[in-house]
Amino acid sequence: MLQNLRIENFAIIDQLSVDFEDGMTVLTGETGAGKSIIIDAVGLLIGGRSSADYIRYGEDYFLLTGMFFMPEIDPEAEALMANWHIPFDDQQIQILRKVERNGRNTVKVNGVSLTVTALRQLGQYIVDIHGQNEHQTLMDPKWHLSLLDRYDEKKMQPLLATYHEQYETYRDLKQLLNQLTLNDKETAQRMDLLKFQIDDIEKEQLEVGEEDRLVNERTQLKNYERVVQSLTTANNMLTQSAGSAYDALGEATTALSDIETLDSQYQKFYQQAESIYYGIEGLSSDISHALDELSYDPERLNQIELRLNAIQNLKRKYGESEQEILDYAVRAREEMDALTHQEQRSDDLNLQLKKQIAEMKQTAISLHQARKSIAKKLSTAIDQQLQDLYMEHAHFKVNFEETKSFTKDGKDNVVFYLSANQGEPFKPLHKIASGGEMSRIMLAIKTIFQMAKGGTAIIFDEVDTGVSGRVAKAMAHKMYLISKESQVLCISHLSQVAAMADYQLLITKVTTNNRTATQIEQLSDEQRVTQLARMQSGENVTDVSRVAAKEQLKQAAEERQQLKG
Repeated sequence: MLQNLRIENFAIIDQLSVDFEDGMTVLTGETGAGKSIIIDAVGLLIGGRSSADYIRYGEDYFLLTGMFFMPEIDPEAEALMANWHIPFDDQQIQILRKVERNGRNTVKVNGVSLTVTALRQLGQYIVDIHGQNEHQTLMDPKWHLSLLDRYDEKKMQPLLATYHEQYETYRDLKQLLNQLTLNDKETAQRMDLLKFQIDDIEKEQLEVGEEDRLVNERTQLKNYERVVQSLTTANNMLTQSAGSAYDALGEATTALSDIETLDSQYQKFYQQAESIYYGIEGLSSDISHALDELSYDPERLNQIELRLNAIQNLKRKYGESEQEILDYAVRAREEMDALTHQEQRSDDLNLQLKKQIAEMKQTAISLHQARKSIAKKLSTAIDQQLQDLYMEHAHFKVNFEETKSFTKDGKDNVVFYLSANQGEPFKPLHKIASGGEMSRIMLAIKTIFQMAKGGTAIIFDEVDTGVSGRVAKAMAHKMYLISKESQVLCISHLSQVAAMADYQLLITKVTTNNRTATQIEQLSDEQRVTQLARMQSGENVTDVSRVAAKEQLKQAAEERQQLKG
């Protein structure tokens, strides 16, 4: 339901904030006071087309804000908000729309920016605006199947859940088959490529870590002379040359051995010298061994370079490391195996698909039978509503056609048909001309669907134009019945409709400082009497018209009480 509407710089409205209640609220006032402007503002809040012409003269922008309470929001709307990361923890939706003269259009839903297209997608689940020439979902055949299913969700939900699961499996199987269905030429080309790639990798007999080992070995070979020179010089200085460190340290150790027993400090000196002496001896031995092991093979260096080039070539084509290259080869072999056995896999999938189609067909038949049963009940219910609106010879029916292929909702194509008068053929609902008769037809249908659907706010914008008397009263009753399930806002010039409302708002036009503005106020019981009297007899309110207005309000209150029961 719409809880609050704030309007700034919109048409002739300067600043306006109005709270709305649950139930049925009627908006009344003189022609041109701004009733339809308020409905236009709500329409823009749910994604209607905008224009800079709506901006109040002398201003640079208009700003609209609506607060909606949605405890029973449609699951599809909730899914949209989740997909767009719109918070919805408190079951409230705040929609803000700002349009500037420079063309900039700002839309936010609970603080999240959206496009106007996205707002329009969401808005259809929040408010349903029904005007003389605006019938939205009821007039659009693409919604008729969904409306029929929702009319008896308890019956349809289990069947639809089963079918949707089967349909998803069906789509997955078809997708797998399509992926397998390459023509012979494409298959042969792909297999040739995979074979080349596998051979290209396998012939190199690649090992993980091989490149690092080869790079290290190459470094050693390229620095062979430098290593030999350094090791030889170090060894000579340690033990081989005259006056080497080994000889000098040997003499020092011998000298310290003569006094080691005289003092603990001298003994420590001797032990340190002896340790270094044997350390130099060991180091020299290790260096000599390393020199013996060294060899230089120019051919080996060339082999390493060739091998590293081969590894780099594989890395450019198949991966950034030896492991990635080997993993690529594994995947290529798996794909080649799948292509080799494609015919068998295709046969298996076709068998599964055939079985899935058979199961889905049975569920689609069950869906069709359930829908036919529901359509019969729906037609009876709407025919009754039409009779209540004094269209005794009008009849509604649901037309079924079988689709050529399975859709996400079965094999039914549904269109609503209506015969408005006795002897006239049934015609698609969306091809029936508008007018006072059409208003009654749409109201009858909306009464049934809105009572089944609930949850949204519905706005009737002068749908009672062209009717009067008992028809006007019957239409008022229907609007009130709808308000038991959904919030109803109604613009009307008829006292019969205004009297049936729970609340009445009066919209007036005032002039201040040579500027016209719209004002709105909720009427008290006494004010409603005056306004109803004016709606009945014009500006000249008499005692007789006031008495009649009081009687009309009293009678409407009694009728509301009966309708509540």
